[in-house]
Amino acid sequence: MRARRRSFEVYSLSAIDLFASAMGAFIIITIILMPDYQKEVRSQGDLEYLEELAGKTQALLDETEEGSRDILEALLAAQTRHQQLQAEQEIVSSELETLEAEQQARNDQPPPPPPSPVVTPDKEGSNQVTFRFLGLKTDKKKILFLVDMNKYLAPHEALVRRTVIRAMESLQTGYQFSILGFQQQDTGPEYFRWPADGSLANMTDRTRSDAISFLDRLARKFEGSSSLLDAFDVAFQSPAEAIILISDGLPNPAFNANLSPGRLVRSITVSNTQSTEIHAVTVGDYFKYSGTVEFMESLARANAGSFLALAD
Repeated sequence: MRARRRSFEVYSLSAIDLFASAMGAFIIITIILMPDYQKEVRSQGDLEYLEELAGKTQALLDETEEGSRDILEALLAAQTRHQQLQAEQEIVSSELETLEAEQQARNDQPPPPPPSPVVTPDKEGSNQVTFRFLGLKTDKKKILFLVDMNKYLAPHEALVRRTVIRAMESLQTGYQFSILGFQQQDTGPEYFRWPADGSLANMTDRTRSDAISFLDRLARKFEGSSSLLDAFDVAFQSPAEAIILISDGLPNPAFNANLSPGRLVRSITVSNTQSTEIHAVTVGDYFKYSGTVEFMESLARANAGSFLALAD
């Protein structure tokens, strides 16, 4: 009798069907989720790109901010230099104007020579001349000597000192006087007063000696330019009834509100609200500069004063 052969199957049909179904389900799920996966991959790549772009942008901003600071510093430095150049230009322009005025004056005819020295003690009385000096005369007894101390008068320091001393010698007992030196520096106007408080001193041998000592101390201090406009503003605050201006008569417009000589005379005259007499004494090489004579004569004439020119 033949024995029956047995056969063994690894998988049954039901198992194969199960595997097939699972595989199909996996494929379907994969197909469904594939777009989301692609989006996630793309999003991850976009995020990395954005982070890289943000880093580059920040670096560019840092460079731009640093560059802006450098530009701002350079701009501030340029503005400072521009202001310095403007200040230097104003100084040079004022010097050129002075030189041009001097050159123009040299081309003009020289004015007449100064009058001969005359010192006469006229009798006092109503409307009588009580003070006379080298042609200057007044019946006022309160005198202020206004001394220009700009650098162009430095070569004539001795003449300036001598002129003030000779004028003081003409003052007798009963007079009051003071001295106000003025000059214009880069820092502003400077004044040298005697007496120091700006008052008037009674004329005595002692006060005359003190005033001469004060004049001696002014030696080698003639510097800078001069502002007649500011100087007269200070002089008009004095109780003096007459002002004797001693100057080279070359007003620099740069330090006198850019006024021409004629307008400067008018401005000083308008400021003279107390009707103080103004006498003008031109010292130095006045015969080279007719413009100085015209200015000083006009100033004295407009303020009830006299004019005098003195050379070394």
